[in-house]
Amino acid sequence: MIIQLNNVTKTIGGELLFENLDMRIKEGQKVGIIGRNGCGKSTLLKMIMGIEGRDEGHLSIRNHVSIGYLSQERVSAVGLVGRDFLLSARADLLEIGGQLRLLESQFATAGDELEVLLVKYGKLQEKFEEEGGYEIESNLETIANGLGIFPLLTQQVTSLSGGEQTLLALAKVLLENPDVFLMDEPTNHLDLQGLAWLGNYMSKSKKTFLVVSHDRHFLNQVVDTIIELDYEAVVYQGNYSAYQAAKKKRMELLAKDYEEQQKEIKKIKEAIRRYRQWGHESDNEKFFKRAKHLEKRLEQMEEISRPPKEQVALMKSFNFSQRSGKEVLEFKGVSKAFAGKVLFNQLDFNLFWQDKAAILGPNGSGKSTILKMLLGEYPVDQGQIKLGSQVQVGYLSQSIDYENRQQTVLDAFRSSCQLHEEESRRTLAKYLFFKDDVFRQVGNLSGGEKVRLELAKLMQQPNNLLVLDEPTNHLDIETRELLEEVLSYYQGTLLVVSHDRYFLEKTTITYFTIDHQTISSRLSR
Repeated sequence: MIIQLNNVTKTIGGELLFENLDMRIKEGQKVGIIGRNGCGKSTLLKMIMGIEGRDEGHLSIRNHVSIGYLSQERVSAVGLVGRDFLLSARADLLEIGGQLRLLESQFATAGDELEVLLVKYGKLQEKFEEEGGYEIESNLETIANGLGIFPLLTQQVTSLSGGEQTLLALAKVLLENPDVFLMDEPTNHLDLQGLAWLGNYMSKSKKTFLVVSHDRHFLNQVVDTIIELDYEAVVYQGNYSAYQAAKKKRMELLAKDYEEQQKEIKKIKEAIRRYRQWGHESDNEKFFKRAKHLEKRLEQMEEISRPPKEQVALMKSFNFSQRSGKEVLEFKGVSKAFAGKVLFNQLDFNLFWQDKAAILGPNGSGKSTILKMLLGEYPVDQGQIKLGSQVQVGYLSQSIDYENRQQTVLDAFRSSCQLHEEESRRTLAKYLFFKDDVFRQVGNLSGGEKVRLELAKLMQQPNNLLVLDEPTNHLDIETRELLEEVLSYYQGTLLVVSHDRYFLEKTTITYFTIDHQTISSRLSR
């Protein structure tokens, strides 16, 4: 085993994350770590890295194993441009390269010491070659091109957005090429081309990977093992699809075993009751002894836990307004540029009633800009955008901020609809805001909780064109699947920007792809 955890228990802020957690990772294994938000996936990686401690249990890592870690936190690279930041991943090789150049400069004046210098140079050169020193620049460019971050190499790291810094951090870990990769949401901020490249890179690699990810398509492509965290680590062999099938079967067997045991417990308790009754009625100690024997049997029985109930389903119907006309949206000859960069030139496309469409394209191609022009937030430079008759738009933004951060979840929800408090709380429970959750301040919500709150508000508003900008960002897999189910019930027209290929396959039929300042369409299936 390259990494092993035994009987690990961890609590944070009084909340139990794991109890008696066991995990064994073999060399070359590719493991996907999944679970609900807040279950401790990121904490597990930090524990392996030594950033977080353990309350109980043991962690062992094989000697001389190098580990690369991709976190979700911003990088620290003051004064560095992107290329230098990436090269810092192999500071050891940069140092050897510097020593080689220094020796080369001494050859001309070495005199009698030339032979000694040549021997020293040869040893350093051999080590430099073995460690991949001559390939580091070409590897850097291959990774940068594959992830679509080549333009970032000449920019100051501190001037980049959080997403761009995360992509640079991912590239740096790949350039390190350690024995073990610990990767926390490596697919965040990648476009479809970058996702495909990373999936192919990891699939071909012989190294060990522990990957926290909510991207089900990526997990299907890359991993050979799924570990689901839910206070313990449950191991499933195979990719995500294999996990789904195996978990369904496991839950069915668990439910059957639970029901059978509950029937047995009920029979035993009824027998105990009868024996005690007969003992009192006949004053016969024999009946009391039999009752006591059955009570001891109950105490020694290892009770099967009740299988977890499926999460409360989200509302399966929107507050649907009247249908729109046949023609819902038209972009005609639309051109748009930012800071001299042309995004679109004479863009033409149409949406019709009950279309289920996605907009695809590389990062920076203008996908979100199309949505903002549709909503009137950005003006067009040329051309016309026309909404059809009786179209009412519902919009979920990629970036959710609240002006009044002290407002409670309940008040924020009620401000968007005309429901009484009791009905509002019942509705919010369907979006997994239970009991005191509704009194939390919106400024303290996680990204996934903000999405759930905005969906709850959105579904109370009359609309027949639903516009979603990266709706699965920050959502765990369970909530993504609930959202997919909700959208399957939507009767209106849907326009989505997303990099989640699994989500797109479940919810959309038409793909509009942006390429070279124009757009083309095709059926997704």
